Amino acid sequence: MNTTRDPRLPRPMHHAREVAQLEHDGKRFEIGQRIAFDVRVYEYKKDRTHDERQEAVIVELWIEDWHGRDLRYAECLTDEGTANRVWFHRDKPGTPMGVTGRIVPNALF
Repeated sequence: MNTTRDPRLPRPMHHAREVAQLEHDGKRFEIGQRIAFDVRVYEYKKDRTHDERQEAVIVELWIEDWHGRDLRYAECLTDEGTANRVWFHRDKPGTPMGVTGRIVPNALF
């Protein structure tokens, strides 16, 4: 779909195809949609991890063919311009409050 990719985004997964929108758990996701997701953060001074809520905008949607199983993921950019790859099958729904406040209903992974 994209002829020129944003250089901040990582290379697509092997055997992945880009799509304009997709559905996951009965929810539709599309490019330009704002989502919230959990990121595991390691605190080296305390030698522990915790989950941190982040928000980003979907800039690409992909479906990877992994041994006959479709794995969906989104390439996202945060407000600060940081690229994140968010896997739909790995992330769990959380509360509908993001870092910057309320987000669109059903826009959670």
